[in-house]
Amino acid sequence: MFKVGDNVVYPYHGAGKIQEIEEKSVLGETQSYYILHFPLVDVTLMLQESRIDESGLRKVISSSEVTQVADALKTGPEIPLSSSQFSRDTENLLKTGSIIDAAHLVSSLSKKQTERSNGLHIQDRHHLQKARQMVASELAVVQKYSEEQAYEFIDTNLLEEAN
Repeated sequence: MFKVGDNVVYPYHGAGKIQEIEEKSVLGETQSYYILHFPLVDVTLMLQESRIDESGLRKVISSSEVTQVADALKTGPEIPLSSSQFSRDTENLLKTGSIIDAAHLVSSLSKKQTERSNGLHIQDRHHLQKARQMVASELAVVQKYSEEQAYEFIDTNLLEEAN
């Protein structure tokens, strides 16, 4: 399935790398755990191998799919200016782990931010920041971008849509 050194995406955390696979005995049962590190947020976590399928862990996109990310940043769906359902929907989009969902979210929330005179609600600001981080982390791995270059890619494609 996955091996040490693989670049992966974990929903809500973004792109990281499998640093090692450890055997641990818990309550007398030995199980394998993947040790994942996410450099952009400087988080390390252990993921039980038996829970990988339900976790949403996936390999990063290929470099040929980056144009789809750029398109998603340019064409995020229009969203209502106020909706409690929207907040739940954005949380669910972040949990899918899909870079396209995250890019659509960045696009939509960025549009909403420019349309509102008083900016975004605190929860929407948090979702925007998290979605940007998820997209940037995967772009950094796939395109071998620095963090700054990844955020520049996002901002450039958002600006292209606005023009």
